[in-house]
Parts: sequence; structure tokens; C-alpha cells
Amino acid sequence: MTERTQQSIAGILLSRIVGIIVFLILLGLLNILAESVLHGAIFQQVVAFLNANVWLLILITVILLIGELFGALVFPLNLPAPIFSAIGSVFIVLFIFRVFDLAATISGVAVLRIFESFAYLIYPLVFLVVLIGGYITIAVESGRVHSPEEEGFRREGKP
Repeated sequence: MTERTQQSIAGILLSRIVGIIVFLILLGLLNILAESVLHGAIFQQVVAFLNANVWLLILITVILLIGELFGALVFPLNLPAPIFSAIGSVFIVLFIFRVFDLAATISGVAVLRIFESFAYLIYPLVFLVVLIGGYITIAVESGRVHSPEEEGFRREGKP
């Protein structure tokens, strides 16, 4: 079984903040293109969709960032991580359903809207699967006991 690599808290924060800034810059460029250069109806709808959902995407990023920051801590400080990951996953599924709705609107194919009827079942299922999976991961990682010989091999860079 491979071990998860632990990022530093500063590394996690830096990478996520850079990601948000790059996304916002790209969204700004898309808005400029939509207003001045590209006037296609589908392009306009996609840019309007991203503008309408920018706060949802930032919320998803912040929730998952908090979960990842807790996940970078040692046991028992990492126990809140699966909760934030589960909440973030529900919001990701919400965003995916919105993308399906946009695709159905653009294409005129109503098949993509089939998920709307049982979305109320999918949200709690996603939450529970991610939550249980997160706590199983924490239990497995915290239950691992390493002998001093194994630690010596790791310090020397041997497998």
C-alpha cells in the first residue's frame, strides 16, 4: 500500500490561492472575449453560467481547502477533515448537476435532466460515502505502527 504524501499547510494554502487567482483571471479573460471578440450564443451561455456559479466554485474551493488543511494535521487534529470533504463533495455534485442542466439547455436533450428527480437521494449518499471513506482512511493511517528499522530506512531514502 502506498503512503499519502503530506503537504505542508503553507504549500496547501499557496497552491489553492494561486488556483483561485488563476481561475478568476481566466474568467475575467473569458468575459472580455465574450463582450468584445466572440459573440457565439453557446460561448455567451457558458460564460454567463460560470459568472453565475463563480461564488459556488469559490465556496467549494474554500470548503475543500479547509478539509485539506485539517487532513494535513496529525491524528486526532485531522478528524474534522472528512466532514469538510463530504460537504465539499456535495457541492461538487450540485455543480455537476448544474453543468448537466446547462448542457441540456444548450443541446436541447432533456435526458441530462434525469438526475434532478432523484438528486435528493444522491446528495446524502455522496456525503455518507465520502465521510465514511475519510474516516476509514484516518483509521488506517493512524493505526499504522512503524518499527524503528522502517523509520531508519525512510530517513536513509530506502524503500
